[in-house]
Amino acid sequence: MALTESTKAILTTTIKEWMKFAGEREKFTSAANEIALITRKVVQECLAFLKAQNIDVQCESSVEMKILGVAVHIDPLIEAIFPNVKASVVMKCSGSTRAILVNPNMTISAGGNVVTFDELRKSIPAAFATNAADFVRDSFLYVARTGGKEE
Repeated sequence: MALTESTKAILTTTIKEWMKFAGEREKFTSAANEIALITRKVVQECLAFLKAQNIDVQCESSVEMKILGVAVHIDPLIEAIFPNVKASVVMKCSGSTRAILVNPNMTISAGGNVVTFDELRKSIPAAFATNAADFVRDSFLYVARTGGKEE
């Protein structure tokens, strides 16, 4: 049996939809990975400030950071279920968690005003840095209260 033109059209449309999805998944994965790197550097700077004040933090590397001995995790999260792709960066330390959302139009929501991905690449907006500082503060206070145990 040979494929008819209508059968080929159905399959071609399916391939186009899949390719669009795959492209979006790649674009959002790349953006989330880059945002996670930027976020790690901002959080590392916040922790370095605390360390300069004799607070027990580890921040020699932006990959391995700790607050009062508890690991800080900053990880990209991609939810790709055809046909939708959602991306975010999750900041977590013990029971303290925050998320940075990558919106469908490639803007970034991280507390305060929404910024474009290109703006974030060029310089760190004050609202973005403030969100990171709030996360560090919340994490420090959570770990100080609970000893790092999740309630």
